[in-house]
Amino acid sequence: MLIRMQAGLEQLSKAEREVAEWALANPQKTVSSTIAQLSAATGVSEPTIIRYCRSLGFSGFREFKLNLAQALAGESAQLCRDISADDSADDLIHKITGGAINSLQLVRNQLDRAAAQQAIDLLHGAQKIEFYGQGGSGVVATDAAQKFFRFGVPCNVYTDPYLHGVAASLLDNRAVVVAISFSGRSTDIINSCRIAAKQGAPVIAITATGSPLAAIADVVLGIDIGEESDHYAPIKSRMAQLVVLDILSVGMAVRNEATLTQRLIKAGQALDHKYVPAPAARPQRSQGTPES
Repeated sequence: MLIRMQAGLEQLSKAEREVAEWALANPQKTVSSTIAQLSAATGVSEPTIIRYCRSLGFSGFREFKLNLAQALAGESAQLCRDISADDSADDLIHKITGGAINSLQLVRNQLDRAAAQQAIDLLHGAQKIEFYGQGGSGVVATDAAQKFFRFGVPCNVYTDPYLHGVAASLLDNRAVVVAISFSGRSTDIINSCRIAAKQGAPVIAITATGSPLAAIADVVLGIDIGEESDHYAPIKSRMAQLVVLDILSVGMAVRNEATLTQRLIKAGQALDHKYVPAPAARPQRSQGTPES
């Protein structure tokens, strides 16, 4: 994409070229900017910025930023594409952690802020939350349920397609479903979410933008991260899903911080007897006193 932007400079109007040259010189700032901020930085109008994005084949500024972020991540993503049997532990540390870091950067740049706020509002008002996921996404769904039940809202997690299909049929508009699927193409998850929606329960999908699951969800938190190399451990998608759910859980928690703090204290006290007491701190020896 960066090469395409550079190659197309000569065909642009003067104003559009201002946008392109600024973006090429400041790609990370461009990804993290709003269209108003980019307009102020370049001295170019917002409609001109949109025209430039469309000249590259994108529907608008948001899609342009998404693709630019992916292009910038390409070098880091390449680190994880060539994992081989000959890799040392040092190689694996660099490649796998590089992929994880890259996934978090993409989430920070890609995640729709308005959709995230809408999801937090729905979860805060829910009287029941159900998490649906299968395979690796089922592990993430289970982790999410363990976070959210501490807020005092009844939570269920279903990783079996038969069970979440039945559970969805018993919901109403007081419940919220959080469906987690990296591909967004699982027919079981999609069917269960359709059933939940028919019962009046809003569906929040943590999935690929433009996927069949995203098409039927009320709120979409898009995760568009390649998994070319993660045949052994899909660390990039897993990290992205976990951090999106952390954003939602913390966002929900701070809406009623005082009450939540008391609940967390009670939960901690209920588990105190499960832990070996921490060793007492050794008193510091005063200066000039010899050890015995």
